[in-house]
Amino acid sequence: MPIIPYGKVYLIGAGPGHPELLTRKGERLLRNADIILYDRLVNPFILQLVRPEIEIINVGKEAYRKHIQQQEINEKLISAAKQHRCVVRLKGGDPAIFGRVHEEIVALSQANIDFEVIPGITTASAAVASVGLGLTIRNIAHSVTFTTGHLNKNSQQQFDVTTLLNGGTLAIYMGVKRLAKIMNDIYQATRVDYPVLLIFNVSTFNEKYITGTVTTIVEQVSDGLEYISPGMVIVGDIAAYENIKSALKPCAIKKYLISGPRLQAIEQAFDIYEKGGWCIINPDEKHELHHSQQLFLEQQLMQHFDEEISTKYIK
Repeated sequence: MPIIPYGKVYLIGAGPGHPELLTRKGERLLRNADIILYDRLVNPFILQLVRPEIEIINVGKEAYRKHIQQQEINEKLISAAKQHRCVVRLKGGDPAIFGRVHEEIVALSQANIDFEVIPGITTASAAVASVGLGLTIRNIAHSVTFTTGHLNKNSQQQFDVTTLLNGGTLAIYMGVKRLAKIMNDIYQATRVDYPVLLIFNVSTFNEKYITGTVTTIVEQVSDGLEYISPGMVIVGDIAAYENIKSALKPCAIKKYLISGPRLQAIEQAFDIYEKGGWCIINPDEKHELHHSQQLFLEQQLMQHFDEEISTKYIK
């Protein structure tokens, strides 16, 4: 029986959003990829680093809305590996933290397809770093637990507050929609009004922070709760650290659209991100882009081209 030479699948963590938080190995594999299957929350500029001629496929999910099922994603990965040498599955944050990477690993293993997991910076770590904190701080919090606020509809699982009771930090992913229930569960289980820090759109141009406590935070964000997404919830004594207020000062972030030769535009974009801005590129060589990349660019221009964006031209 002949051996079928399948390609290799790289399950890459893109980090929380800022392109400079993507690992060097992750970026190198992106630039060499033959096809990419990406998540919804990946920074669009990161996807503009790929070779112009390759296909990019959106397999992103959105909580509480109809979306592609995991089984279909697994099948697409296997199909891609049968047709391409280097397949990239690009996930937000770290693929091993609520990224369902294990299910994809199992599917690839059963299909005898080689794979490698490339870790990424997880959102919780980047979120507290932005305000000058650590998830653990000596004499304040000696442990941290990562948990999710997005449970199965029929789940009877109780919210685990062990870490809080032991003086640690609780980092809750995908918890904004169920914030009221989560805060109530925590208070009912502990009877302690713990400090809370909410971080929205971590490491992106529209990053936003709200501080409060378990009993006050819901009211503080309730007016805009339907529109704020995605969010990271940090509960514990680190959220009341004395220096946090000074780190929460708002700053003016500029959005840019860089037009010009593709490689020069990418270089300019990295400079802008380094200075704290946000941008996407509109390359002169649009006709060389795979049709999936052309469609992606059109969608990004429609979404981001507004009165707040400045255009830069490179000759």
